[in-house]
Amino acid sequence: MAGIGFHLRKLFKPDTFIDNLRAVVYSGTIASGPIFFSIICLALLGFLSKAYMEPEEFNIFSVTVVYIFAFSLIATGTTQLVLSRYLSDLIYEKDYLGIAPTLSTALVFTLIIQAVFGLPFLFWLNADFFYRFTAFGLFIIVGSIWQLMVFLSAVKNFTSIVWAFFIGVLISFVLGYVLARYFGLSGLLHGYALGQFTIFLVLLWRVVSEFNSPLRPTMAVLVFIKKLPALIFIGLFYNLGIWIDKIIFWYSNAGERIDSFLFASSLYDNAMYLAYMTIIPSYTYFLVKVETSFYNYFRSFFQAILTKEPLSSIEEKKTAIASSVRESLVGLFKVQGLVTLLCLFYSDEILTTFHMSHLSIIIFEKALVALFLQMLALTLLIFMMYFDIRKDLLVVSGLFVFTNAVLSLLTLELGISFYGYGYVFANLITLSAAFWYLNRHLKNLEYNTFMHQVRQM
Repeated sequence: MAGIGFHLRKLFKPDTFIDNLRAVVYSGTIASGPIFFSIICLALLGFLSKAYMEPEEFNIFSVTVVYIFAFSLIATGTTQLVLSRYLSDLIYEKDYLGIAPTLSTALVFTLIIQAVFGLPFLFWLNADFFYRFTAFGLFIIVGSIWQLMVFLSAVKNFTSIVWAFFIGVLISFVLGYVLARYFGLSGLLHGYALGQFTIFLVLLWRVVSEFNSPLRPTMAVLVFIKKLPALIFIGLFYNLGIWIDKIIFWYSNAGERIDSFLFASSLYDNAMYLAYMTIIPSYTYFLVKVETSFYNYFRSFFQAILTKEPLSSIEEKKTAIASSVRESLVGLFKVQGLVTLLCLFYSDEILTTFHMSHLSIIIFEKALVALFLQMLALTLLIFMMYFDIRKDLLVVSGLFVFTNAVLSLLTLELGISFYGYGYVFANLITLSAAFWYLNRHLKNLEYNTFMHQVRQM
């Protein structure tokens, strides 16, 4: 995503309030993606639906949407890193005609995978066929949006991307509200799905129109996947790690059945989802400042090797990379640390505003700390991806999902006062492991780079 970051940084150069505000909105929209807007849309629909819909009905809708986002993210996590790597190679080689065929291949693959994993929505929900069919279609649409997000780095016009999310979410909200009044639960989901479908169509049009090439799928992507199978599991483990604690709580004694196979743990879920909103500033900061700065040092180091500069110059550039990593962590520590401290200080007022129970404060405060650690860990994982240390990444991402699952089960046994600690310590362990592996690699960067090239020959 460094390519996006460089374009967004240009927006901050004009020294006017409006220009800077526009840059912040653009950066926040692209950084947070569908999650931020969906949470806001669901919150508004939940508030307005009280007048004409039973709470139990809206719970079915909201949990359906949560399941769709959670499991589509886990499913597409198996291919997103591979697609990112392949797309990066295409851009590096200036093979822009290969981008559209790669996108069509990704969407066909997503359609098949999402259709298979979406069958429970079609057959097992205790709802009318119209609702079940819409949920099934929405699952495929959201999965396709996740895949399209990978290709945004190749797009130059970000205005259309930002407007796609704004207009799509507005349609989801307006049509969801209007159709729900006439058709109830099914109308609510259908209106919401039409807005998400609008986002999908605009993003698809934006990527396809950028590159005038046929959309015929290509087998080159599948061949590429065979070369880098570790990326499949890295993406799967990390996305599963984000959701595994929620899934465990859903199907535990702390959860409740909403409909058929749909479960939720409102006490745990609401606190976690609200806490996720607090990391949008650090996502924006990472996209615009951290990754672009690191990329410059990273590229300078490898350029020095390719142009056969003196060893002293290479070592100097290696030192600059290490300094960039430290400065990035310090910067994120300040940005996210300030947001986290403010939210911790005003946690009672925040939860009162959102009409959440006092017990949620116990989980919300831990979730704030957990997500602060998760943002730092994610930054280190992305840096590790730049250096292509896939075995280390596989260990760290596997450690994340394993520790989150085990520790979440343990906190359930210990009681409500311990809820959330599993996610905190899972992220702390992941952060520590990522820091250790990255630091070890940086210490011997010249040797590791040379040996990596030898193994590739």
